[in-house]
Amino acid sequence: MASVELSYGDHHSISTLHPDIIQTQILTRLDGPTLASTAATSSYLQELCTEQKLWQDLSMAMWPSIKDPRVVQAISSFPFGYRSFFADSYPFTEETWRYERVDDPPMGLISAVDLYYKGELIYSKVQEMETGKGKSGWFLTTPFRVDVVDPKESVKTRILYPGGDYEAWVKDMEESMRLNWIVIDPIKNRAANISSRKAVSARRNWLTGDLEIRFSTIVAAAAAEVAAVVSCGSAEAWKEVDEEVGGEVHVRDVRLQVEDIEGKCMKGKDSLVILQRLLEGKRCCKDGEERRRRRDKERYEEYVVMKRQWKEKKECREKAQDTICMIFGFSLFVLLWSFILLR
Repeated sequence: MASVELSYGDHHSISTLHPDIIQTQILTRLDGPTLASTAATSSYLQELCTEQKLWQDLSMAMWPSIKDPRVVQAISSFPFGYRSFFADSYPFTEETWRYERVDDPPMGLISAVDLYYKGELIYSKVQEMETGKGKSGWFLTTPFRVDVVDPKESVKTRILYPGGDYEAWVKDMEESMRLNWIVIDPIKNRAANISSRKAVSARRNWLTGDLEIRFSTIVAAAAAEVAAVVSCGSAEAWKEVDEEVGGEVHVRDVRLQVEDIEGKCMKGKDSLVILQRLLEGKRCCKDGEERRRRRDKERYEEYVVMKRQWKEKKECREKAQDTICMIFGFSLFVLLWSFILLR
């Protein structure tokens, strides 16, 4: 998004311009951070820059999914409308951790999802998440997972697998895919973009044959990963993608899950704690996009190493426990046998 450099040395020279000219010809060309900075230069510009229509157009251009009536209604209750929503959703969330029980979870969260390939929107969806206890409390006690693509459907794209060099294509998909997954709490009037925006890994699922592209937010204090996963192709779609000839690629799955250090999906109750901490946490936009991407990828790779080390330690503990049990069992057998012989 283009930004325009303005000079505000003389307030009166700015005020001589008609407000409509400033709003339609200048302010509409600014990105969010620049618009916010411009608002801080004078009370006159602050009044112009806080116009709801500016922030609404800016937000909807960046996240097309929020045009959905359910999201529009939720944003209308935010303290400063679209300006508050943008301030929550544009910057990256910073981990602010304190464990609290979720005895009374919010009745529902909203997911607004936009998937891009090389800057082109290929999928957009709004999904409501019913997180209330309900009569059975099933959400809190079952693995947390949000699917925004119907299992019986596939999203056709103009992405083509060229055939031949599969590894080069995987690398291209990892670098070219971009995902915004905004979680909205319509009760507390907060929102957070919990995706890493750009992928941290891409690999082929050995079981399904799908290419799984992962957008990850690591919550180190909870030893957990908030993972948005995009699966391209499936047992059905890959029939159209010959590894030598190539073909059209379909998006078969876009899902959100919270995994523990063992790689298991956490239950709804624990997942809600983590999502709420991200919604309530600090925001950071001081790092550039590429710098933040490198940081996210490094944190993910460090987390993968930590998972592997944790798994190795767990296996060592289990082996040690098995050895102790065997020694104890053998000693008990010898003791009993000796007792029988002495009698």
